[in-house]
Parts: sequence; structure tokens; C-alpha cells
Amino acid sequence: MKHVPFENLLVELDKGSIDMVTDAMYIKPERLQKAAFTNVWYTEAEAVVVKKDSDIKSKDDLKDKVIGGQKGVAFLDLAQKWKNEGLVKDVKIFNSQSELMMAVNTGKIDACITDGIVAAYTIKQNSELNLRILTPYTPESSGKIGAAIRFGDKDLLNAVNNELEKMRSDGTLKKILEKYGLPDDYMVLSAEAAKTNNVK
Repeated sequence: MKHVPFENLLVELDKGSIDMVTDAMYIKPERLQKAAFTNVWYTEAEAVVVKKDSDIKSKDDLKDKVIGGQKGVAFLDLAQKWKNEGLVKDVKIFNSQSELMMAVNTGKIDACITDGIVAAYTIKQNSELNLRILTPYTPESSGKIGAAIRFGDKDLLNAVNNELEKMRSDGTLKKILEKYGLPDDYMVLSAEAAKTNNVK
């Protein structure tokens, strides 16, 4: 496994330094122009993370706050949209999810908008983080997650999809997702619903 900054993943894939991107990447139209994607693993959406003792109780309370987003991910676009609409005071950009959440934890920013599933798991696993997920909150940027593979690597794409569909069919995929706390409504258990329509 090679660790690559999120915003460079598809570039490195195209260059051939990696063979597959497995970092919870949304299957988006612009990304389908750059790579082929496996069938859908699961769906997810963003979460807003704040300190446990924060006075932020709802999205409306973010109006005069500084929030953070991770470079290269879909949720940063949403954070910038909120800034443009005057819903937040400012947006700070961070290179990784861990930096982003630590910035909230240490008070460098008031909140962050990030991957909801990863945020929930991180908070659950790390008792030193004095963080909570903002609730109630209605996600605005949900999407389907899959792995990216170079256009020319049809054999690899087919092999991954074949194994993925076996795991979906026999319940293995559901068990893995449950182990990491994924709610049922985020799962894509139908092969037909999970199919990705690649452009090449």
C-alpha cells in the first residue's frame, strides 16, 4: 500500500505509480472522466464535527464560525459554498482528515465538515478526542463510494467487481460494513443498484 495525498490519488493512478484507489472516493461524473470505478461499495455523506462542549447546536450556529475542510474532497466544495452563501465566517483547508479533526479538537477552528463514517469511527476509537458529531443535521452531499482503476486495466476492474459481487451476494460485504459501524441505510445490497456505468 502506498500513502498518497487525497487530491493526488487519480494523478498517481494515471501515472502508474499505484494500481487502485481505495480511499473512500465518491464516484462523481468528473472522476469518471479520469478513471474507471468499481461497483459501489456503500453510500455515505458528510458530517459536521465540533468540540463536545461547543455552543454549536445546529447548522444555523455556524454563521459566525470558522470551519475546516480537507483538500481535494467533495466536502470542501460544500464548505466553500456555505462561505459564499454567508452561512459560515471562513473556511480553512487542511491536508488530511486527521489534521482537520485535530484542528477542531485544539480549537484552531470551530468545526469541520468531513466524511461522516470515518469521523464517527475515529471519534469512537480515540477517547482523547473531545469531539462530537453535530446533530440534528441533514447531509447535503451524499454519494456512492467505489475504488478507482486505470481505464486500461479491464482485467483488474473485472476481477475486483467479481469478488465484490460474491461478497455482496453471500453477506460478507454487509458483515464487514457492520463491523465498522456503517448503518443499514448506507449499504447497497442489490447488485443492480451497485452497478457503476463507466465511460470507458
